[in-house]
Amino acid sequence: MAWLRPVLALIVLLAGTGLAAAEDVVLGYLSQTDDPRYVRDWGYARLIAPPADTTVDGATMALKDLSFVTDASGLSVTLDAREAPDLDGLKIALEAQIAAGARFVILDLNAELVSGLAEAAAGSPVMLINATAPDDSLRTACFAGLLHSGPSDRMLEDALTQYLRFQNWTRALVLYGEHPRDSIIAEAFAKSAARLRIGISDTRPFTLAADPQNREQNNIKLLTGGTDYDVVFVADTRGEFGRYIPYATNLARPVVGSVGLTPLAWHWAFERDGATQVSSRFDRMTGRKMSGEDWSVWIAAKAILTAYTKITDHSVTALADYMRSDAMRLDGSKGVSLNFRDWNGQLRMPVMLATADAVIAVAPIEGYLHRDNTLDTLGTDRAEFRCSP
Repeated sequence: MAWLRPVLALIVLLAGTGLAAAEDVVLGYLSQTDDPRYVRDWGYARLIAPPADTTVDGATMALKDLSFVTDASGLSVTLDAREAPDLDGLKIALEAQIAAGARFVILDLNAELVSGLAEAAAGSPVMLINATAPDDSLRTACFAGLLHSGPSDRMLEDALTQYLRFQNWTRALVLYGEHPRDSIIAEAFAKSAARLRIGISDTRPFTLAADPQNREQNNIKLLTGGTDYDVVFVADTRGEFGRYIPYATNLARPVVGSVGLTPLAWHWAFERDGATQVSSRFDRMTGRKMSGEDWSVWIAAKAILTAYTKITDHSVTALADYMRSDAMRLDGSKGVSLNFRDWNGQLRMPVMLATADAVIAVAPIEGYLHRDNTLDTLGTDRAEFRCSP
Protein backbone atom coordinates (compact mmCIF):
# COMPACT_ATOMS: atom_id res chain seq x y z
CA MET A 1 0.00 0.00 0.00
CA ALA A 2 3.06 2.26 -0.05
CA TRP A 3 2.09 3.37 -3.55
CA LEU A 4 -1.09 4.88 -2.11
CA ARG A 5 0.70 7.37 0.15
CA PRO A 6 1.70 9.86 -2.62
CA VAL A 7 -1.83 9.71 -4.00
CA LEU A 8 -3.34 10.43 -0.59
CA ALA A 9 -0.84 13.25 -0.08
CA LEU A 10 -1.85 14.79 -3.42
CA ILE A 11 -5.53 14.52 -2.51
CA VAL A 12 -4.89 16.26 0.80
CA LEU A 13 -2.87 18.98 -0.96
CA LEU A 14 -5.58 19.59 -3.53
CA ALA A 15 -8.24 19.62 -0.84
CA GLY A 16 -6.24 22.16 1.11
CA THR A 17 -5.90 24.32 -1.95
CA GLY A 18 -9.63 24.17 -2.52
CA LEU A 19 -10.27 25.35 1.04
CA ALA A 20 -8.35 28.57 0.43
CA ALA A 21 -10.70 31.44 -0.33
CA ALA A 22 -10.46 32.64 -3.93
CA GLU A 23 -9.59 36.29 -4.47
CA ASP A 24 -12.41 38.20 -6.13
CA VAL A 25 -11.32 40.18 -9.18
CA VAL A 26 -13.87 42.56 -10.69
CA LEU A 27 -13.07 43.66 -14.23
CA GLY A 28 -15.00 46.76 -15.27
CA TYR A 29 -16.13 47.73 -18.76
CA LEU A 30 -17.86 50.97 -19.77
CA SER A 31 -19.45 51.99 -23.07
CA GLN A 32 -21.79 54.69 -24.31
CA THR A 33 -25.41 53.89 -25.03
CA ASP A 34 -26.04 54.30 -28.77
CA ASP A 35 -22.42 55.31 -29.36
CA PRO A 36 -22.51 57.36 -32.60
CA ARG A 37 -19.20 55.77 -33.65
CA TYR A 38 -21.05 52.48 -34.07
CA VAL A 39 -24.68 53.52 -34.70
CA ARG A 40 -25.10 55.15 -38.09
CA ASP A 41 -28.45 56.46 -39.26
CA TRP A 42 -27.40 56.89 -42.87
CA GLY A 43 -29.50 54.24 -44.58
CA TYR A 44 -30.22 56.61 -47.44
CA ALA A 45 -26.53 56.57 -48.34
CA ARG A 46 -26.44 52.75 -48.48
CA LEU A 47 -23.49 52.65 -46.10
CA ILE A 48 -22.54 49.37 -44.47
CA ALA A 49 -23.34 49.96 -40.81
CA PRO A 50 -21.11 48.48 -38.10
CA PRO A 51 -22.42 45.49 -36.15
CA ALA A 52 -24.94 46.14 -33.40
CA ASP A 53 -22.91 43.97 -31.04
CA THR A 54 -20.59 45.70 -28.58
CA THR A 55 -16.91 45.22 -27.97
CA VAL A 56 -17.64 43.76 -24.54
CA ASP A 57 -17.45 40.43 -26.39
CA GLY A 58 -13.68 40.91 -26.47
CA ALA A 59 -13.53 41.11 -22.68
CA THR A 60 -15.81 38.10 -22.33
CA MET A 61 -13.54 36.04 -24.55
CA ALA A 62 -10.44 37.10 -22.61
CA LEU A 63 -12.00 35.84 -19.39
CA LYS A 64 -12.71 32.51 -21.06
CA ASP A 65 -9.24 32.31 -22.61
CA LEU A 66 -7.51 32.85 -19.27
CA SER A 67 -9.97 30.99 -17.03
CA PHE A 68 -7.64 28.02 -16.50
CA VAL A 69 -4.76 30.27 -15.42
CA THR A 70 -6.88 32.53 -13.23
CA ASP A 71 -8.56 29.56 -11.56
CA ALA A 72 -5.16 27.98 -10.90
CA SER A 73 -3.99 31.28 -9.42
CA GLY A 74 -6.92 31.34 -7.00
CA LEU A 75 -8.73 34.20 -8.72
CA SER A 76 -12.49 34.45 -9.10
CA VAL A 77 -13.00 36.85 -12.01
CA THR A 78 -16.27 38.59 -12.87
CA LEU A 79 -17.02 41.10 -15.61
CA ASP A 80 -18.98 44.21 -14.61
CA ALA A 81 -20.14 45.74 -17.90
CA ARG A 82 -22.21 48.92 -17.85
CA GLU A 83 -23.25 51.64 -20.26
CA ALA A 84 -24.64 55.16 -19.99
CA PRO A 85 -25.73 57.81 -22.50
CA ASP A 86 -23.48 60.67 -21.34
CA LEU A 87 -20.53 61.66 -19.17
CA ASP A 88 -22.60 62.21 -16.04
CA GLY A 89 -24.12 58.75 -16.34
CA LEU A 90 -20.73 57.20 -17.03
CA LYS A 91 -19.27 58.85 -13.92
CA ILE A 92 -22.04 57.32 -11.82
CA ALA A 93 -21.44 53.92 -13.42
CA LEU A 94 -17.70 54.18 -12.78
CA GLU A 95 -18.27 55.07 -9.13
CA ALA A 96 -20.52 52.02 -8.79
CA GLN A 97 -17.87 49.77 -10.36
CA ILE A 98 -15.19 51.08 -8.02
CA ALA A 99 -17.51 50.50 -5.07
CA ALA A 100 -18.05 46.93 -6.34
CA GLY A 101 -14.30 46.32 -6.20
CA ALA A 102 -13.15 47.05 -9.76
CA ARG A 103 -9.50 48.10 -9.86
CA PHE A 104 -9.37 48.20 -13.66
CA VAL A 105 -12.08 49.49 -16.02
CA ILE A 106 -11.87 49.11 -19.81
CA LEU A 107 -13.35 52.01 -21.78
CA ASP A 108 -14.97 51.74 -25.19
CA LEU A 109 -15.63 55.48 -25.51
CA ASN A 110 -14.70 58.47 -27.63
CA ALA A 111 -11.84 60.75 -26.63
CA GLU A 112 -13.99 63.40 -24.97
CA LEU A 113 -15.67 60.86 -22.68
CA VAL A 114 -12.39 59.09 -21.91
CA SER A 115 -10.83 62.41 -20.92
CA GLY A 116 -13.80 63.31 -18.74
CA LEU A 117 -13.70 59.99 -16.89
CA ALA A 118 -9.92 60.14 -16.46
CA GLU A 119 -10.27 63.56 -14.83
CA ALA A 120 -13.12 62.34 -12.62
CA ALA A 121 -11.21 59.22 -11.54
CA ALA A 122 -8.01 61.07 -10.59
CA GLY A 123 -7.03 60.00 -7.09
CA SER A 124 -9.40 57.02 -7.08
CA PRO A 125 -8.09 53.45 -6.58
CA VAL A 126 -8.71 52.49 -10.20
CA MET A 127 -6.82 52.28 -13.50
CA LEU A 128 -8.72 53.04 -16.71
CA ILE A 129 -7.76 51.44 -20.02
CA ASN A 130 -8.76 53.31 -23.16
CA ALA A 131 -9.40 50.63 -25.78
CA THR A 132 -10.95 52.42 -28.74
CA ALA A 133 -10.14 56.16 -28.81
CA PRO A 134 -7.01 56.59 -30.98
CA ASP A 135 -6.58 60.33 -30.36
CA ASP A 136 -2.99 61.26 -29.56
CA SER A 137 -4.31 64.07 -27.35
CA LEU A 138 -5.27 61.41 -24.79
CA ARG A 139 -1.69 60.14 -24.74
CA THR A 140 -0.13 63.58 -24.32
CA ALA A 141 -2.64 64.49 -21.58
CA CYS A 142 -0.56 62.18 -19.35
CA PHE A 143 -3.35 61.03 -17.06
CA ALA A 144 -1.65 58.99 -14.33
CA GLY A 145 -4.57 56.58 -14.14
CA LEU A 146 -4.99 55.88 -17.86
CA LEU A 147 -3.48 53.24 -20.15
CA HIS A 148 -4.22 52.69 -23.85
CA SER A 149 -4.67 49.23 -25.38
CA GLY A 150 -5.73 50.41 -28.84
CA PRO A 151 -3.25 52.01 -31.27
CA SER A 152 -2.94 55.78 -31.46
CA ASP A 153 -3.48 57.78 -34.63
CA ARG A 154 0.28 58.29 -34.93
CA MET A 155 0.94 54.55 -34.60
CA LEU A 156 -1.56 53.81 -37.36
CA GLU A 157 -0.20 56.47 -39.70
CA ASP A 158 3.43 55.60 -38.93
CA ALA A 159 2.64 52.03 -39.95
CA LEU A 160 1.10 53.25 -43.19
CA THR A 161 3.92 55.64 -44.06
CA GLN A 162 6.51 52.92 -43.43
CA TYR A 163 4.78 50.88 -46.10
CA LEU A 164 4.57 53.87 -48.46
CA ARG A 165 8.30 54.43 -48.08
CA PHE A 166 8.94 50.70 -48.59
CA GLN A 167 7.01 50.89 -51.88
CA ASN A 168 8.80 54.13 -52.81
CA TRP A 169 5.51 56.04 -52.91
CA THR A 170 7.02 59.31 -51.76
CA ARG A 171 4.41 61.90 -52.78
CA ALA A 172 0.92 61.83 -51.30
CA LEU A 173 -2.26 63.75 -52.07
CA VAL A 174 -4.28 64.13 -48.85
CA LEU A 175 -8.09 64.27 -48.95
CA TYR A 176 -10.15 64.81 -45.79
CA GLY A 177 -13.83 65.11 -44.97
CA GLU A 178 -15.99 67.31 -42.75
CA HIS A 179 -16.03 65.15 -39.62
CA PRO A 180 -13.81 66.58 -36.82
CA ARG A 181 -11.86 63.32 -36.67
CA ASP A 182 -10.96 63.63 -40.36
CA SER A 183 -8.76 66.66 -39.74
CA ILE A 184 -7.12 64.93 -36.76
CA ILE A 185 -6.29 61.88 -38.87
CA ALA A 186 -4.96 64.02 -41.72
CA GLU A 187 -2.72 65.89 -39.27
CA ALA A 188 -1.40 62.61 -37.84
CA PHE A 189 -0.59 61.41 -41.36
CA ALA A 190 1.24 64.67 -42.11
CA LYS A 191 3.45 64.19 -39.03
CA SER A 192 4.16 60.58 -39.95
CA ALA A 193 4.93 61.56 -43.54
CA ALA A 194 7.37 64.23 -42.36
CA ARG A 195 9.15 61.66 -40.17
CA LEU A 196 9.88 59.46 -43.20
CA ARG A 197 10.33 62.30 -45.68
CA ILE A 198 7.21 61.57 -47.69
CA GLY A 199 6.11 64.72 -49.46
CA ILE A 200 2.51 65.94 -49.48
CA SER A 201 1.55 67.32 -52.90
CA ASP A 202 -1.56 69.01 -51.53
CA THR A 203 -4.17 68.73 -48.78
CA ARG A 204 -7.75 69.13 -49.97
CA PRO A 205 -11.19 69.02 -48.30
CA PHE A 206 -13.94 66.84 -49.70
CA THR A 207 -17.68 67.33 -49.43
CA LEU A 208 -20.65 65.31 -50.66
CA ALA A 209 -22.78 68.42 -51.10
CA ALA A 210 -24.40 68.69 -54.52
CA ASP A 211 -23.98 72.48 -54.66
CA PRO A 212 -22.41 73.35 -58.06
CA GLN A 213 -20.30 76.00 -56.30
CA ASN A 214 -18.55 73.15 -54.46
CA ARG A 215 -17.97 71.03 -57.55
CA GLU A 216 -14.19 71.12 -57.06
CA GLN A 217 -14.72 69.54 -53.62
CA ASN A 218 -17.14 66.80 -54.68
CA ASN A 219 -15.98 65.91 -58.20
CA ILE A 220 -13.24 63.32 -57.73
CA LYS A 221 -11.57 64.00 -61.08
CA LEU A 222 -11.29 67.69 -60.25
CA LEU A 223 -10.40 67.02 -56.62
CA THR A 224 -7.48 64.79 -57.57
CA GLY A 225 -6.31 66.80 -60.57
CA GLY A 226 -3.79 69.58 -61.06
CA THR A 227 -0.96 67.98 -59.10
CA ASP A 228 1.30 64.94 -59.21
CA TYR A 229 1.38 62.20 -56.58
CA ASP A 230 2.24 58.54 -56.05
CA VAL A 231 -0.61 57.73 -53.67
CA VAL A 232 -3.86 59.23 -52.39
CA PHE A 233 -4.40 59.33 -48.63
CA VAL A 234 -8.04 59.57 -47.49
CA ALA A 235 -9.26 60.63 -44.03
CA ASP A 236 -12.96 59.75 -43.92
CA THR A 237 -14.20 58.71 -40.48
CA ARG A 238 -17.82 58.20 -41.49
CA GLY A 239 -17.13 56.41 -44.73
CA GLU A 240 -19.19 58.95 -46.63
CA PHE A 241 -16.98 59.79 -49.60
CA GLY A 242 -13.89 57.58 -49.44
CA ARG A 243 -15.65 54.64 -51.06
CA TYR A 244 -15.99 56.64 -54.29
CA ILE A 245 -12.28 57.47 -54.65
CA PRO A 246 -10.55 54.19 -55.65
CA TYR A 247 -10.49 53.76 -59.44
CA ALA A 248 -11.81 57.32 -59.92
CA THR A 249 -8.73 59.48 -59.33
CA ASN A 250 -7.37 61.76 -62.03
CA LEU A 251 -4.11 59.79 -62.01
CA ALA A 252 -4.16 56.01 -61.72
CA ARG A 253 -2.78 55.74 -58.20
CA PRO A 254 -3.30 53.52 -55.11
CA VAL A 255 -5.61 54.79 -52.35
CA VAL A 256 -4.77 54.35 -48.65
CA GLY A 257 -6.05 55.50 -45.27
CA SER A 258 -9.73 55.16 -44.45
CA VAL A 259 -10.26 53.15 -47.65
CA GLY A 260 -8.07 50.95 -49.81
CA LEU A 261 -5.07 49.92 -47.73
CA THR A 262 -6.02 50.66 -44.12
CA PRO A 263 -3.95 50.49 -40.89
CA LEU A 264 -5.72 48.44 -38.21
CA ALA A 265 -5.13 47.00 -34.76
CA TRP A 266 -6.53 43.67 -35.99
CA HIS A 267 -7.97 42.00 -39.06
CA TRP A 268 -9.79 38.69 -39.11
CA ALA A 269 -7.87 37.57 -42.24
CA PHE A 270 -4.47 37.56 -40.47
CA GLU A 271 -3.27 33.95 -40.41
CA ARG A 272 0.06 33.97 -38.56
CA ASP A 273 1.19 33.77 -34.93
CA GLY A 274 -1.94 32.09 -33.62
CA ALA A 275 -4.20 34.82 -35.03
CA THR A 276 -6.42 32.30 -36.82
CA GLN A 277 -7.27 30.63 -33.52
CA VAL A 278 -8.10 33.98 -31.89
CA SER A 279 -10.37 35.03 -34.76
CA SER A 280 -12.01 31.59 -34.91
CA ARG A 281 -12.78 31.56 -31.19
CA PHE A 282 -14.33 35.00 -31.45
CA ASP A 283 -16.32 34.02 -34.53
CA ARG A 284 -17.69 30.92 -32.80
CA MET A 285 -18.57 32.86 -29.67
CA THR A 286 -20.26 35.84 -31.33
CA GLY A 287 -21.17 34.80 -34.87
CA ARG A 288 -19.26 37.77 -36.33
CA LYS A 289 -15.74 38.77 -37.35
CA MET A 290 -13.34 40.21 -34.80
CA SER A 291 -12.69 43.92 -35.38
CA GLY A 292 -9.78 46.05 -34.28
CA GLU A 293 -11.91 47.48 -31.48
CA ASP A 294 -12.82 43.96 -30.31
CA TRP A 295 -9.13 43.02 -30.25
CA SER A 296 -8.22 46.14 -28.28
CA VAL A 297 -10.77 45.29 -25.60
CA TRP A 298 -9.67 41.63 -25.60
CA ILE A 299 -6.00 42.50 -25.16
CA ALA A 300 -6.83 45.03 -22.42
CA ALA A 301 -8.67 42.37 -20.42
CA LYS A 302 -5.90 39.87 -21.12
CA ALA A 303 -3.26 42.33 -19.92
CA ILE A 304 -5.09 42.93 -16.67
CA LEU A 305 -5.58 39.25 -15.89
CA THR A 306 -2.02 38.40 -16.91
CA ALA A 307 -0.72 40.97 -14.43
CA TYR A 308 -2.89 39.50 -11.67
CA THR A 309 -1.41 36.05 -12.27
CA LYS A 310 2.22 37.20 -12.48
CA ILE A 311 2.67 39.20 -9.27
CA THR A 312 1.41 38.76 -5.72
CA ASP A 313 0.86 42.43 -4.88
CA HIS A 314 -2.55 43.15 -6.36
CA SER A 315 -2.74 46.84 -5.53
CA VAL A 316 -3.60 49.07 -8.47
CA THR A 317 -0.19 50.73 -8.33
CA ALA A 318 1.76 47.45 -8.34
CA LEU A 319 -0.31 45.94 -11.15
CA ALA A 320 -0.04 49.06 -13.32
CA ASP A 321 3.71 49.31 -12.68
CA TYR A 322 4.11 45.70 -13.78
CA MET A 323 2.10 46.30 -16.95
CA ARG A 324 4.37 49.23 -17.85
CA SER A 325 7.55 47.28 -17.15
CA ASP A 326 9.76 45.14 -19.37
CA ALA A 327 8.73 42.16 -17.23
CA MET A 328 5.32 42.19 -18.90
CA ARG A 329 5.22 39.70 -21.76
CA LEU A 330 1.77 39.82 -23.31
CA ASP A 331 0.78 37.52 -26.16
CA GLY A 332 -1.49 39.35 -28.59
CA SER A 333 -1.12 36.76 -31.39
CA LYS A 334 0.95 39.20 -33.42
CA GLY A 335 4.30 37.44 -33.25
CA VAL A 336 6.00 39.56 -30.58
CA SER A 337 5.51 40.21 -26.86
CA LEU A 338 3.55 43.34 -25.99
CA ASN A 339 3.71 45.71 -23.03
CA PHE A 340 2.79 49.29 -22.18
CA ARG A 341 5.16 52.22 -22.69
CA ASP A 342 6.14 53.78 -19.40
CA TRP A 343 6.10 57.36 -20.77
CA ASN A 344 2.54 57.54 -22.10
CA GLY A 345 0.78 54.30 -21.14
CA GLN A 346 0.44 53.17 -24.77
CA LEU A 347 0.49 49.46 -25.57
CA ARG A 348 3.29 48.60 -27.97
CA MET A 349 2.01 46.51 -30.86
CA PRO A 350 2.44 45.66 -34.54
CA VAL A 351 -0.14 47.27 -36.84
CA MET A 352 -1.82 45.43 -39.70
CA LEU A 353 -2.15 46.99 -43.15
CA ALA A 354 -5.18 45.45 -44.77
CA THR A 355 -7.78 45.65 -47.50
CA ALA A 356 -11.36 44.53 -46.95
CA ASP A 357 -10.47 40.85 -46.92
CA ALA A 358 -6.67 40.47 -46.79
CA VAL A 359 -3.70 41.54 -44.68
CA ILE A 360 -1.08 42.93 -47.07
CA ALA A 361 1.67 43.73 -44.56
CA VAL A 362 2.36 44.08 -40.85
CA ALA A 363 4.30 47.05 -39.47
CA PRO A 364 6.95 47.69 -38.32
CA ILE A 365 8.02 46.95 -41.89
CA GLU A 366 11.25 44.98 -42.19
CA GLY A 367 14.25 47.29 -42.14
CA TYR A 368 12.82 49.82 -39.68
CA LEU A 369 14.92 49.54 -36.55
CA HIS A 370 14.98 51.16 -33.12
CA ARG A 371 17.77 51.18 -30.55
CA ASP A 372 15.46 49.96 -27.75
CA ASN A 373 12.37 48.29 -29.22
CA THR A 374 11.43 47.99 -32.89
CA LEU A 375 7.78 48.53 -31.95
CA ASP A 376 8.73 52.05 -30.88
CA THR A 377 9.13 52.99 -34.55
CA LEU A 378 5.32 53.25 -34.42
CA GLY A 379 3.91 56.22 -32.53
CA THR A 380 5.48 59.01 -30.53
CA ASP A 381 8.86 57.88 -29.23
CA ARG A 382 10.23 58.66 -25.77
CA ALA A 383 12.66 61.32 -27.02
CA GLU A 384 9.97 63.32 -28.84
CA PHE A 385 7.18 62.84 -26.29
CA ARG A 386 5.92 65.82 -24.30
CA CYS A 387 2.96 66.08 -21.96
CA SER A 388 0.49 68.77 -23.01
CA PRO A 389 -2.50 68.63 -20.65
